[in-house]
Amino acid sequence: MSKLIITILSAAVVTLVSASCVNAQDEDRLAKFLPAELFVCNYREGKASSDLDAVIDRWNAYMDGREADTYQALTLTRQFFTPEQDFDVLWLGASKDGNTFGQGKDDYNATGSEIMAAFGSVVDCGSHVGYASRAFKLPSNYDAGPPDTSVITFTDCTIKEGATYDTIAEGLLAWGQTLSDDGSDAAIYQWWPAYGGGDAEFDFKLLSVYPNYASLGADFERITNGELWRKRMELLGEQIDCDESRVYDARLRRAAQIR
Repeated sequence: MSKLIITILSAAVVTLVSASCVNAQDEDRLAKFLPAELFVCNYREGKASSDLDAVIDRWNAYMDGREADTYQALTLTRQFFTPEQDFDVLWLGASKDGNTFGQGKDDYNATGSEIMAAFGSVVDCGSHVGYASRAFKLPSNYDAGPPDTSVITFTDCTIKEGATYDTIAEGLLAWGQTLSDDGSDAAIYQWWPAYGGGDAEFDFKLLSVYPNYASLGADFERITNGELWRKRMELLGEQIDCDESRVYDARLRRAAQIR
């Protein structure tokens, strides 16, 4: 199954099956790919979250000084996980588009050596991977801006024989609309591996973002006892296989209107 390049080329001809249910601005937001990145980190000996908080304060001051308003960042800590998730904290960042992503990296490399060193004195990040992120359901209160805290689930998915980007996209859009119609607050994103991951054992990741655990629990109830799982199987059962979700507590570190 071809991966990122073919799927992004295919995206140019995808028809948004739920276009009649969203306005033109949301339609553009859903169709757009954004660059996203994850750093997987452990605290250095003697360091803790309070030390990271202090460095992030310095980083935010640096970003303000550069008038950098196209990059959003969160830190994630584990909530539901297995021993394979052997790290202390994740850094999740996303940029408004590929141009601002690249320009921001160049600027940071040229001017951010002190901040880089400060981060490096607190955390050791053994992995840095990049993704192409597409939204299939926006948060119900998207225009209010991202919350200070949230709950994020990650699920790894593989593509079944015969499925295409178009059929998967149609299924995810319809699934997002199903959740919206039933009152779900979740946002849904699909991440295609782009940089740094090597030979990934999955085709893409699915992320669900909730404002709190009450919202996550409400989706559990509507999908299980409300039997929306039947609709999900109808829409996506022939398209993808996904593993169990890992669940993380997320803390907003820098907000930006990126989509």
